[in-house]
Amino acid sequence: QRFKSRFRITTNGGQCISCGNCSTYCEQGIDVRAYAQKGENIIRSSCVGCGICSAVCPRGVLKLENGPEKGRINPTQVLLGNDVDLMHLVNDK
Repeated sequence: QRFKSRFRITTNGGQCISCGNCSTYCEQGIDVRAYAQKGENIIRSSCVGCGICSAVCPRGVLKLENGPEKGRINPTQVLLGNDVDLMHLVNDK
């Protein structure tokens, strides 16, 4: 189910306190906490973009994005250094 979704939930893993509210309240059954603890963004086809996970997060770790995919920076590519031209990504916005 990790295909394409127009919704993306960005996470800040360093702020996650592992309370589990996000996973408990997710109506689609996504284990949001596991993603948040690792600091991974959630892009799953089962996500319907309701935003409940970000609303119930006491630390504000989760942020729902539902804008166009163009202009999004994939942090995995940046962290792994997969020949990403950062200036090109920034200037395209």
